[in-house]
Amino acid sequence: MKVGHLFGDDDIFATVDTVAPHLIAIDAPLGLPAGRCCLLNTCACAGTTHFRVSDYELRRMGIRFFPMTLGPMRQLTQRGMHLKAAFEDRGLTVIETYPGAAQDIWGIPRQRDVVGLRRGLSRFRLQGLHRSEPSPHVLDAVTCALVGQLYLSGTAASIGSPDEALMILPPLP
Repeated sequence: MKVGHLFGDDDIFATVDTVAPHLIAIDAPLGLPAGRCCLLNTCACAGTTHFRVSDYELRRMGIRFFPMTLGPMRQLTQRGMHLKAAFEDRGLTVIETYPGAAQDIWGIPRQRDVVGLRRGLSRFRLQGLHRSEPSPHVLDAVTCALVGQLYLSGTAASIGSPDEALMILPPLP
């Protein structure tokens, strides 16, 4: 497994074109809550809801998350939705996942404990991960890739509503 940082959309698209993956797993909300047409505070839809079905399901499971209408999450959501559309226009399959939820389901630390998260991910016997000092963001990306593998093998769980974008997670306990 190769890991690293990509920042701009051009770098992301160039890498995807080179690698030609079977699946893109994105750590960002990829759909709006039912009743929302956008994330603008000035729009009439702003007062309808802040949460999707998947968000309520995460809350029910005791998994912490940031609502997509909270500050920087708005930009992350808009970028995630933009990337999803661009990848799907290229014929790629795109899923939404949330590494913090996957890590909670697996019972391993989240990125605030980088050493613990790396140790927790080591149980998946990933080649190359032990040779570097990956950042917390890279470890989250590795988590997303593992969830993507589960999805491709047909063993992943999905929560939420297809109308809002399903969230793909490891099998639920």
